[in-house]
Amino acid sequence: MELYFYEDCEYCQAVFETIAKLKISDEFTFKDIRVNPDYAKELVDLTGNETVPCLVNEHGPMKEANDIRKYLVSHFD
Repeated sequence: MELYFYEDCEYCQAVFETIAKLKISDEFTFKDIRVNPDYAKELVDLTGNETVPCLVNEHGPMKEANDIRKYLVSHFD
């Protein structure tokens, strides 16, 4: 899975907290859109904007921190 984010986004931090609690960081490729402009372009190509957090799994992109957190808990807890 890929997680598009940037460090000072409070919603991204909420997703990171869930990932840490579930101890599943090895399940992800983390893509900081502010550190690597190519990641920002990928995200725009994929979703039409640079809104983060964005989780990409086998079903496609998922936005909204609460939805991402619920998905992670339901699949990894």
